[in-house]
Formats: sequence, structure tokens, C-alpha cells
Amino acid sequence: MGEAGDPKMRRWAAATLTVAVSLMLVAGCGKKAAPKNVLVFWQFSPITAIQPVIDRFEAANPGVDVQVEQLTWQSGREKIVAAIAAGRPPDLCELGSTFLPGLVADSTLVDLTDRVADMRPALFGWDVASYRGRAYAIPWMVGTRALFVNDLLVKRAGLDSGARIQTWADLRKTVQTIAERVPDARGFGMNTGEREILFKKFMPFAWGNGGNILDSTLTRSVMGSPQNVEALRFYLSLKPYSLLDRQEMHEQAFTSGRIGVVISGPWLIRKLAQEAPKIHYSIQLMPQPALNRGTHASFAGAEVLGIFRGSKRQAAALELARFLVQPENTMPVYIATGNAFPAATAAGLDTYFNRHHQESRFLDQLPTAVAPPLHPKWVEIEEIVNGELEEAIYGRKTPEAALQSADARIDAVLAAKP
Repeated sequence: MGEAGDPKMRRWAAATLTVAVSLMLVAGCGKKAAPKNVLVFWQFSPITAIQPVIDRFEAANPGVDVQVEQLTWQSGREKIVAAIAAGRPPDLCELGSTFLPGLVADSTLVDLTDRVADMRPALFGWDVASYRGRAYAIPWMVGTRALFVNDLLVKRAGLDSGARIQTWADLRKTVQTIAERVPDARGFGMNTGEREILFKKFMPFAWGNGGNILDSTLTRSVMGSPQNVEALRFYLSLKPYSLLDRQEMHEQAFTSGRIGVVISGPWLIRKLAQEAPKIHYSIQLMPQPALNRGTHASFAGAEVLGIFRGSKRQAAALELARFLVQPENTMPVYIATGNAFPAATAAGLDTYFNRHHQESRFLDQLPTAVAPPLHPKWVEIEEIVNGELEEAIYGRKTPEAALQSADARIDAVLAAKP
């Protein structure tokens, strides 16, 4: 056996050490995880509702790390606009349908038309996600409103609680009779003090009567049309029997049995189950002008998924969007939140709705729901519509004067250069 100072032994020891270090380095490299593709997703649902779906996406796509951030409806729009201006938008973003027109006008959203053609038959709501025939987002969740009717108040008023409110005349008779015959009760909830909600409650009557906000070319206001004037006259005929207040107060009054009919969304079902489990109520379609005329129109809103031009991960964002809109992934979000329904047409066949018949009434309402016009100046148009409707409700203008004023003001906005 050689001595430690032997040159041959020193060379052998050095060689052995080199091999050992190399093996350690190789072993260390083998344990190091490959860097993940980080995908930033902004959305409005509680993290607890969306995270299980994201976890399944990440499990199916091991190379992707989705960073989810929850926005609020109070400040979400401003945060999105600020991120775009700063050049740091999320890769995929949930957008309210009223957000979309301005973003399209600013050319900040990717035109997805050619990349989502195969998805069209499977989803509701493409009209809300499109502008001039081009799709700038993918429908994710869709929402509408319907009539909530307190069947006990209807019965106390001496009316048939099993009868359906089919027409405007039916609605007026129901709310008037409740207001006149039931002490301390009002017949209907008429919105005031919340301009952003007002047009959603009136326009269903106008749409159902063949009216609209803009013409088919989106270049001229038609708010002053005879159809809209007739609808507004009817709507105001409910005022003497109505509670004039904010939506929250309408729903609170309905929950406590002090109002006969309110227009609301599916979230009220869950509130009633928690706060008034013994209340007897029905959910009915919005009334049409007459049995032989018009439609059961309602307001249609949507939450869509958009990809910004500033995203460097557009392909991965589109894959996430495709995953999110599948019915097996939208139903858990709906069940957790109860606010808007899956845009996936197949979701309507889910057995959940067999057990929750009240909620399924909104699925019946969706086919005749109408979305406001997708116009780049919609925010300004909406403010005008709400303001003029409020003038009519408070009696400061006649229906004709209010809607003619809306026409003039909207046409001025449409004619103004960007």
C-alpha cells in the first residue's frame, strides 16, 4: 500500500474526488425542478370558489403555475385599466360585459375570432363578447333577471297564487291589488338611487315590446321610439303601488314579506334560503306586453374571459380559458357563488338543476334575455339612459320628454370624435 505523499496516490485521489464531485453535481441537477410557466389570471369570484378548478388545470398542465388574483366589482375596472396603461396586464382576465366596449375601442384585447370558432356551438353569450362580428372575449358566465313573486301576499290579496304573471296587465293587476288590499305591503320594487341598475330594470319591458337603445348599425339612438315610450308609460303606471328604493332594500323587503314582486337575480334565492326559509314564493319569466304580442325579454349580462395584447403568454392563456368554460369547471363556480350561470350550453343538463327547480327558471329566461349594445361609448350612453329614466320616475319629465332628451344626448355622444 503506498504512502499519502506518493505522486501516483495524489493523482488517483484527485481523480476520485473529481468523479465524486461530478456525480454529486449530476445528482443535484436531477433534483432541481424545471422552471414553471407563470400565468397571471385576474377574476372576481372568491378564491375559495375558483382555486379548486385552477388546481385541476395545474395538475393537467404540470408546467404551468397559475397565479390567481381576486378583483372587486367596485374597483376592478379601474385596476384593469391601470395595469394596461402601465404595460403590465394579466395574461387572462375576467371582464364584465360592460367593460368590453371600451377595451375593444382602445385595441387592448386580442381578436380571438379565428381561434375560438370551434367553441361557438358550445357556449351562450357570444353577442356580449363580440363587436361588429368579431369575438374579443370568450363567454364564461351569463346572468339574467326574473320576477320573484311572494305567493302568500298574492293569496292574501285575494288573487290566485297559482296563476302566472304572463302579461303587463297581469303584473299591474297583481302589484296594484297587493298594495291596495294587504296592509303595510307594497306591490312592486321600483329602483331609484342606483343609476347603474335602473336601465336593467326598465329595458326588459322596452326590449319585450320591440324597442331598443341603439339602431342596428349602432350609429343612432332609438330611445324615443314609440315602443320605448309605451313601455315607459307602463313602467311608470306601477309607481303608485311600488317601493321606490335601492335594490338591496327591495330584496330586504321581499325577504321580510313586505313587497309582492321584485325583479332580481339568482343570488336572491340563496338569501331567502338563509334568511327566510319559510317564505312561499315563485320565480316567473318577465311579462310580455300581451299574450299575442312581444316577448318575455329580460336583461342579459355576462362575465367573459379576455386576453390582452400585452400578454406574453397568449397561447397558455387561451388554453386556460378553454379549460375554465367547460361545464364541469363552470358548474362548481356557479354552485359556490350562485350569481351567474355557466355559459356552457351543456351545463343546463346538469342534475343540479333537477334538484334546484327555482334556479332552473333563470335558464328558461336566458333565451329571451337581451344584452345592451356593445358600443365603445357604452359607459356614456348608459349614464344618459339611467339619468333620463330617473327624471321620468321622479316626475320631472314626461316619458316622451325624457326619452327624446335621451335620443338627443346619445346622438351627440355618437357623433363626437373619439
